[in-house]
Amino acid sequence: KVMATPQQIKACEGKVMLAKMATGEDIKGVLHVFDASSHTLIVSVATEAGSAMKHWSLVRGEHVTSIQAHPEEPPPPVEGEDAPVATVDTVKKREKRAIEKAADDARNTNPKVTNQVQNIYNALRKTMPCEWNDTDIIVMGLVTIHGPDYTPESCEGSDEGSLSRVRKVLDGERKKLMVSGELLA
Repeated sequence: KVMATPQQIKACEGKVMLAKMATGEDIKGVLHVFDASSHTLIVSVATEAGSAMKHWSLVRGEHVTSIQAHPEEPPPPVEGEDAPVATVDTVKKREKRAIEKAADDARNTNPKVTNQVQNIYNALRKTMPCEWNDTDIIVMGLVTIHGPDYTPESCEGSDEGSLSRVRKVLDGERKKLMVSGELLA
């Protein structure tokens, strides 16, 4: 796996940058600090385009596959604004939660299905316990959603109440994903 060098990362400090992550995610924001000893970046990312609101991300440098500064975009002014103060314990707890979440996400990712099917699974598991059985989605241990369509009609289960609930939630989640463009009709 190719990794951005500490020198490449350090060169983007104080600038708007775009980092490509090993997970395939892109992070665009202002790189405030790069700590070479822990290989950690502290980045502020706008919550939405043009918004002054942002969230702070702690990014492990070994997960950055490439990074580049955007010189045409000056970093937003930070007048009267300080980076949030965090203790080492706070940072370690946040890092632990992020690692646990990443491990949980990895356990729930199925390489045998398309991104669209994975999006359906991810949406469902926000509200109901789900697991994979090859390419079928098992919800609450009671309802199976079969591919390749993963529609309410492709659900089966012996408990009518659970079956009805899963069909209703699946239909709603599919509609939301279609509106957001994460699922094609």
